[in-house]
Amino acid sequence: MNFLSYCALVLLLGLSLGMFVRLFRRVYAGGGDTVQVSFFSWVDLVLASMIVLLIVSQLLIPTGSVSQTAVENVDTLTLLANILIWWALILGPILLSLWFRGFKLGNVFGLDRMPVRRSLLLGIALLVSALPMVFVVDYIASIVLKVNTTTDTQEVIRIFQNSSTVAQRVPIILLAVVVAPVTEELAFRGYLYGVIKRYLGAIPALVLSGILFALIHLNLPSFFPLLVLASVFALAYELSGSLLVPMTMHALFNAFSLILVLLGQK
Repeated sequence: MNFLSYCALVLLLGLSLGMFVRLFRRVYAGGGDTVQVSFFSWVDLVLASMIVLLIVSQLLIPTGSVSQTAVENVDTLTLLANILIWWALILGPILLSLWFRGFKLGNVFGLDRMPVRRSLLLGIALLVSALPMVFVVDYIASIVLKVNTTTDTQEVIRIFQNSSTVAQRVPIILLAVVVAPVTEELAFRGYLYGVIKRYLGAIPALVLSGILFALIHLNLPSFFPLLVLASVFALAYELSGSLLVPMTMHALFNAFSLILVLLGQK
């Protein structure tokens, strides 16, 4: 980057930090009471603990580096189906438990708290405002960790980079832009954030759910930018009370990441 680019980035970073510091103070100074969590009980504490143990177990399983040949030969449709099944096994008991206890899922996750259009616009605005922070943290982490962009990126990004046909890319696009935003926001912001907030408070919920979100992606170089991103998602959820806002942000961020991959191949 040239000098003017650095100056522009520093300016954008300052504006982004200033905005989110103000939002953080506004949202959490009073304890963060927009997202209601009083209805979560010991049942949810047990289920949330099981999710945490599952995430930790994933970290303890030695996976090793996936070879280039293996990445190129991945059946992306099967990958999508496997991930859908994995999330169904995690979220199924949670959603059924809430439903059997008489809770309306729209109320639990604030999906009907504000009009859809307003949620989408708020999500777009907050994501655009947060991108300078995420980009700078990612840039610093890549320098400190000496990241090799060919081998040190998330596996799903490597698969997308090596896909050459529409049939290979469509399942990855659906996974990144639809499946991940819905399932991960339900799990991490909608449920884990809510349960942790119920028993430990709002700020510990923001930090711990963010750490778990970053860890589950199983990629050290992306841990720190994902932690920043997760914190912004939680802040957006607490600001709006609607899980649709961080879902929108998550989907747009993943779409933006895939677009950057495509542009980098030209």
